[in-house]
Amino acid sequence: MKSKSLFLSLIVLLLIAGSFNVAKADTVLFPVIAVNYPNVTTIVTVTNQGPTSGYLKYIYSYKPPFIGGSPNYSGGCGVVPFVMPTWAPDVVSFDASGAIGGGQALYNDPDNYGGAFDIAVSGPSRSYLLVTNSNSTGDRLNVGSTGSLSGEAIIMDIFAGAAWGYKAVNDPSREDYTFTSANLLTSLEPGDAPRFAFFPPAIWTTRFFVTPIGADMYAVDLTTTIALYRANPVVSGIYGRGANAYSFYVPQFVRCTAAVDLRDLMDSTAWAGIYYTGGWGRLGIVSGSAAYIYKLEYVVNNYAYGGTNNNAYQLSAVW
Repeated sequence: MKSKSLFLSLIVLLLIAGSFNVAKADTVLFPVIAVNYPNVTTIVTVTNQGPTSGYLKYIYSYKPPFIGGSPNYSGGCGVVPFVMPTWAPDVVSFDASGAIGGGQALYNDPDNYGGAFDIAVSGPSRSYLLVTNSNSTGDRLNVGSTGSLSGEAIIMDIFAGAAWGYKAVNDPSREDYTFTSANLLTSLEPGDAPRFAFFPPAIWTTRFFVTPIGADMYAVDLTTTIALYRANPVVSGIYGRGANAYSFYVPQFVRCTAAVDLRDLMDSTAWAGIYYTGGWGRLGIVSGSAAYIYKLEYVVNNYAYGGTNNNAYQLSAVW
């Protein structure tokens, strides 16, 4: 398990200062990696335009999605690091679950990487992935660029035939294992929590992939607490259709990374009230770190929607 010390005072200083010198060893973050061999996988692509150090270090921070049948929102992450050679210009794609191509480089890649890129853990897992310039032993190196690396990911439900994707995060303000990018959810100010809509839970499932960000994401399990809100000034709860309003406060604490179901953010009265109608609300961070949050909605084996479909997008701090 990673260190449980959050170094809160250091994090505050880093976020406030913002003007000190940091090594420009380019690092990208894939906030959502989901694997459940052989049904669910994440295809990752990393591009390197250079300058390059000759090697890239890959670090999965992972945990099982459930413990004892209950969602694993608050559990800590383990770490799987490894080093692979790289070239400029280079592109490498791989299946993080190892289901496709055994985790080796995909699509007739002629380069010899000398190993597999999959997370190499048994059972389903949720994780985030860091990729950085390094030497052959995995020490992060300064390559003199803040934009040498880029990436994309596509999360596929192979069994049901559905997928969604996103671009990796490359924070231009610093290039180590700390991420402080704008355009994401930060601590909740009344009225600033972004709005989202959701379809009837009787038909659709809505879920939020949450990855807290901040200082030293390689070594630290960052945490955040999220909750649902409505109205401005903010009132905790949710809106249904027909101007129905429900008041409740059901926060969820997330450590490292998690996928939080909409159901787990509501009380039973609100859930019953919106179950066949859907509605809208705001998702805010109550305390802890800023976070990348993606709203996922999907329907399974429903003839009216063509079988199985899903959609996801990043929630950012806009209305």
